[in-house]
Amino acid sequence: MVPLSRLFFVAAIFLLAAGGYAKDRCKAKRPNIILILTDDQDLHLGSLDYMPSVQRELISEGTSFSNHFTTVSQGCPSRASLLRGQHAHNTNLTHVQAPGGNYAKWKASGQDEDYLPFWLNKAGYHTECKPPPNHLEPWAYDYNTPVFSKNGLAPVLYSGYHQTDVIRAKVYAAAFLHARTLAGRELIMRNSLSRLNYLTQKEQDRPFFLTIAPAAPHVELSGFPKPQERHKDSFLEAEAPKPVNFNPLDYFARQKPSWLKRLQQLKDSAIDLLEVHFHLRIQALLGVDEIVHDVVKLLEGKYVMHNTYIVYTSDNGYHLGQHRVPAGKSLPYLKDTNLPFIVRGPGVPTGKKSRLPGTHLDLAPTFLDIACVDPQSFPVYLDGRSLLDNWHNPKRTANGSESASRDIINVEFWGSSVFEIIGHSGRSNNSYKTIRIVGEETAWLYSKWCTGDTELYETYFDPFELENLAPKAAPGSLQGQMMNRLDALLMVTKSCSQDTCRDPWTVLRSSCVLDSSCPHDRIFSSIGTAMDPRFDEFFAKLPKVQMPECLEYQDVRNEGPYLPPVSSSLGSDHRKPTDNYKSPTQPGKPVLGNIVDQGAWHQRHTPIHEMDENARKLTKEELGIITS
Repeated sequence: MVPLSRLFFVAAIFLLAAGGYAKDRCKAKRPNIILILTDDQDLHLGSLDYMPSVQRELISEGTSFSNHFTTVSQGCPSRASLLRGQHAHNTNLTHVQAPGGNYAKWKASGQDEDYLPFWLNKAGYHTECKPPPNHLEPWAYDYNTPVFSKNGLAPVLYSGYHQTDVIRAKVYAAAFLHARTLAGRELIMRNSLSRLNYLTQKEQDRPFFLTIAPAAPHVELSGFPKPQERHKDSFLEAEAPKPVNFNPLDYFARQKPSWLKRLQQLKDSAIDLLEVHFHLRIQALLGVDEIVHDVVKLLEGKYVMHNTYIVYTSDNGYHLGQHRVPAGKSLPYLKDTNLPFIVRGPGVPTGKKSRLPGTHLDLAPTFLDIACVDPQSFPVYLDGRSLLDNWHNPKRTANGSESASRDIINVEFWGSSVFEIIGHSGRSNNSYKTIRIVGEETAWLYSKWCTGDTELYETYFDPFELENLAPKAAPGSLQGQMMNRLDALLMVTKSCSQDTCRDPWTVLRSSCVLDSSCPHDRIFSSIGTAMDPRFDEFFAKLPKVQMPECLEYQDVRNEGPYLPPVSSSLGSDHRKPTDNYKSPTQPGKPVLGNIVDQGAWHQRHTPIHEMDENARKLTKEELGIITS
């Protein structure tokens, strides 16, 4: 099984050539783009506080956006949405495991031939992607069995090294792709002769798009995250945050939906394990912090930092004991969906914080915008929008309609939830659909679960999402009327595409115009104007969101009703059908990794050509390739 969650693993490099849509900012040399995408890093557990290089080189030198969200809180579907600029209901990559999703399903859908690097290539860009993702499992989360593939060749085991150090060494060499001085080329040669020999066959005077995607701080499949040996004594006095929604009282826990309301309070032994987990997470992220340090210093040393965007984020968030759930992601709450998001680059103010909202759906159109691709040449099926104006003007005030549509965040999930802690199993019946409003003056979270449960939190006053207002909301009450509006928005966004995702109010206004009982003057364009009592009847009689069955995958028959009706296509017009998908992947023979944990201080700067000396190709048996 090859989950798409490792699609960006290590250093996926896309070298972008000149050309494209002529804008004033595009008359100069177009910027480089570096995306640093961690795995399961939190925003709200304080992990960024333990990353000094991220603090110094990115947060202090760029802008942090506190309202950036994933639209599905799990790695595989989140990364697929980032690559395609589409909601998971349109990619139909809805889980990390089949039948919901994995890399094989991504390929079967044809989307592996129609995503971000291909769009750039179609626009006249040279693109280079290393390594292919289908040669990285099941070792992606085995830090002491670092396996990587180059150019689609047989995967290689780097014995004697920690996975994060191998990533750092590969990135360290790759960051000098544009070296023009003799000193720069000599430094490349000291790090990777073979890479230099390959890359010097290409014209190097081009901007680049470099994706760095370490596994940290994801857990190993058999336990906790595994930091490098040199970091195992770091932050021993740190304590995991325990906000008011950590291991809450029965009064709050019983208000939760589905399986969550049956959870018992965590025992002291489980809380002790969460403390261990927290320490290993922040220690594992120190290896990522070293990568950030090296990349920035290399860019500064080559005088290209001024013309390079660095975007730092994660595929999803993480929880440790919030709402009594031990450890993991996959829930609709803030800890799992709200992500670290930092941008440093040309025109981005330094040391600023912004509440302007965004999602991972917006990254593909933003990168195309940076690359000066004509918006008319963007793929027609993009659900996101460019955030570049927000990055350049993080304190700007959007106009009413623009702000009202950007404030709407749709989050969805299908399948089971996994508890990532020893001694605990996962839970089924975790499929849900959620709408979140993140306005400056009003903020709400509304969820509908496959079990029939409903949640409503006024997060402006209840940021920890504890007081579920839905069971107490009378039909004519303020909460009841708000639920009708939020359900209408969810009815649109749960199956939206393209413009209807960017502004779901347009669909609801069109429905109002066709309804003789709906007032047509001063029609609504935001949650505030929609709360006008004149529209109570209209919103009350709209069909309601439901999920009749708790399935492990998306099924068009289980997703209705649809508004508008044409949205029932669920993105199938732009991909191959993958209904009733079964994974063809065969398990391979176990690969013997390092017996002793690696990543000591003497390996901090080991170059990739030295690592190659102890590397070997995996056998067909280890890869699960059946031979006759």
